[in-house]
Amino acid sequence: MDTLILIGSIIGIVNSFILIIYALTTKKGHKTTNYLFAFLIFMLTIRISKSIVISFSYDLHEFLITLGLASFLAISPAFYLLSESIIYGNFKLKLKHIVHLIPAFILLVLWFLISDLRSSWDYWHLFYRLILLQYMIYLTVTVFKINLSDFNRKDLIKQLNIVGYFLAAIWFLYLLNDVSGFPYISGAILYSIIIYFSLFIIINKGFIINDTNPKYKNTGLKSDERDRIMNELKKILLEDKIYKSNTISIKSLSKQLNTGIHALSQTINENYNKTFFELISEKRIDEAKQILKENKTVKVSDVAFDVGYNSLSAFNTAFKKQTGLTPTKYRNE
Repeated sequence: MDTLILIGSIIGIVNSFILIIYALTTKKGHKTTNYLFAFLIFMLTIRISKSIVISFSYDLHEFLITLGLASFLAISPAFYLLSESIIYGNFKLKLKHIVHLIPAFILLVLWFLISDLRSSWDYWHLFYRLILLQYMIYLTVTVFKINLSDFNRKDLIKQLNIVGYFLAAIWFLYLLNDVSGFPYISGAILYSIIIYFSLFIIINKGFIINDTNPKYKNTGLKSDERDRIMNELKKILLEDKIYKSNTISIKSLSKQLNTGIHALSQTINENYNKTFFELISEKRIDEAKQILKENKTVKVSDVAFDVGYNSLSAFNTAFKKQTGLTPTKYRNE
């Protein structure tokens, strides 16, 4: 029986590397999301590999034990960042995101202290349960953020929730092992099952996290062209503030960006999760909020016309819809 469990777990690890390679090389979806998904699977694979080895061999180097624990500290933050990249279409990995992985880095650097912790049963279990606590806190925050966001892709929310449930199940098995002696290898077995399930999805549908909007799945817009449109759109929104023009339209903007109306609409929808008109309205109101706070004497009507509205009533309606307040109340707060 032990041999079968070992073989099954090893096959699961091999399959997980196939999944990682797929995520890193596929042209489907967004690169950042794919890379974060690969990172999540890699961290899980390291953790599970350590569990398999230690279940069949107690003579494990302290660095490898620490590597497994460090990967455990990185799993939920990786899921958090993966979810961010999907919920917010304009998400970009930045240096500040490394803060989520600092505990894992610190633990890995201080691997030589693990032997001292393991020498004390009480200290070791306190330390291990802090890791379990960090894992569950990140996982809980991520799941709540997914379900409370304004993201309107129910299919993707469902996929992310499924990933969250699997991660919670793995956490629960490790917790059971710590508090009741439940078989340590159980987490690896569950992970192998998850990987088999994931590969089954790839074989049948070609994706795990499919962030392509079904509305646009047959448009043929290539990722390179979408990225170009997005980069140029960001530039003219930030630098030229084209939304302040009261004659702006999706047709005139598509000409300015040298693309088609449908391609521009798709890019905006997939990156901002908004329509063209919603995006323009949001930018106008954001500009108006800044003016109202910085200049207490300027007339509301002047602000409305300055940010691109043709009428005060349309401005008031849009402003209250976005902020919940009238322009005057917002200014006086």
